[in-house]
Amino acid sequence: MTRLVIDTDIGTDVDDLWTLAMVPGLPTVELEAVTVVYGDTDLRARLASVALSTLGLDVPVYRGCEQPMSGKAVVWGGHEGEGVPGMNDASYASRDAVDVLIELAATDPGTLDVLAIGPLTNIATAIQRDPLFARNVRRLFVMGGEFQAGWPEHNFACDVDATEIVMTSGAAITVVPLDQTLRVAVDETDVDCIAAVHPLGEVMADQARRFWQWLSSLRPGMPNDRSWAHDPLTLLAVTHPHLFTFTPMAVTVEADGRVRGALDGSSKIEVVTDLEVDHTHEAFLKVLGVSTSR
Repeated sequence: MTRLVIDTDIGTDVDDLWTLAMVPGLPTVELEAVTVVYGDTDLRARLASVALSTLGLDVPVYRGCEQPMSGKAVVWGGHEGEGVPGMNDASYASRDAVDVLIELAATDPGTLDVLAIGPLTNIATAIQRDPLFARNVRRLFVMGGEFQAGWPEHNFACDVDATEIVMTSGAAITVVPLDQTLRVAVDETDVDCIAAVHPLGEVMADQARRFWQWLSSLRPGMPNDRSWAHDPLTLLAVTHPHLFTFTPMAVTVEADGRVRGALDGSSKIEVVTDLEVDHTHEAFLKVLGVSTSR
């Protein structure tokens, strides 16, 4: 059984919601907490609580850091939480997310994985607050970075200071970068199939379409009928590692959040450098209860 905490900026991109929705379909995962980060963490915590309650999961949600260490302005789409039933009545746990991360990692050290699918501010703060945190965590699974085209990926670039702290912490880290996650899209057909079978399906379909509309309006030429499975692929790297190629690398973080990787067999950081596109897409749908024989 995998002890897991999901650290998320749920709300703008629907992929965080997809990731939480996968948990009931992963019997080897014991989700112990969800921590939220970046911007309006009250809204994010309520959204996560609604999702978990709808999924029938009794998992506490904790608010974490709102402002990036770097001081960079928070990106906010404006549609976060709209159309989600129960948001006004949702509640969450009162403790600080960073303290909870430190405490859970220190409980049976070396057995807790953290899935970090947002900016790394909570993780970096935990590393600064407790020198043992990086050693106590078994592995950090991080969605972030881009290693092929030289782009500044959002999670790393919006808090470069936190990214640098985490990447130089000595923790065991698996990075699932943008150049790989952009290979697996979730489209209208997928969303309709998920909506038909999943308890959170209708909400996810609504949130997907809101995100697609916002993204296409923000970036001319972007499709308005699909987006990418960034965060779900990071969770699949935990539970379905046979679908991925992991390469040990020394990772350098630039001032604007761009990253460079150099092969290094002794590094504690491994980067996903390939994945089985069709099989990861199929695994994502299957975990959510969609028959892949359609």
